[in-house]
Amino acid sequence: MPRTPGQAAGFLIGLWLAIVLLQPLGARADQTDPALAALESALHQDINAVRSEHHLIELRRIPELDAVASAHSHDMATRHYMSHDTPEGLNPVDRIARSGFDGFSLAGENVGMTSLAPPNREIVQGWLHSPVHRDNVLAPAFNATGIGIARASDGSFYYTQLYVTLPRR
Repeated sequence: MPRTPGQAAGFLIGLWLAIVLLQPLGARADQTDPALAALESALHQDINAVRSEHHLIELRRIPELDAVASAHSHDMATRHYMSHDTPEGLNPVDRIARSGFDGFSLAGENVGMTSLAPPNREIVQGWLHSPVHRDNVLAPAFNATGIGIARASDGSFYYTQLYVTLPRR
């Protein structure tokens, strides 16, 4: 408990900084860079084109899943790691559940990182040449997706694509 006005001011400044810096990453991801949004849209089209070539249904983009994917990409870019699990141990299902998104019966995730241009082509080709990632891209059960791309301070791109199965309407 602060005992002097100076301590109280220091406490309030510290509290404000903690709120700003530790806000959920998805909240900061709302300020989307138009270039990254264009890459995300193009990636969605590219993945659906691959699925179409294999006679699979298109994946519908869900804004809530985009926010989860974007937050994970921003986290990886900021903390310089690439994994399905955060350093705290949260996996894709944990991150989706924490967002409040529910109603899905199956979930998967592809992540990637590249500093090569054009980045989408590099990522899609990498995913298609990796059996596990290819399985997610071509899984017939998946019918919805969330996509997030972030750029790290070194210029590299971090990608997250979530795949889920939602009840058909």
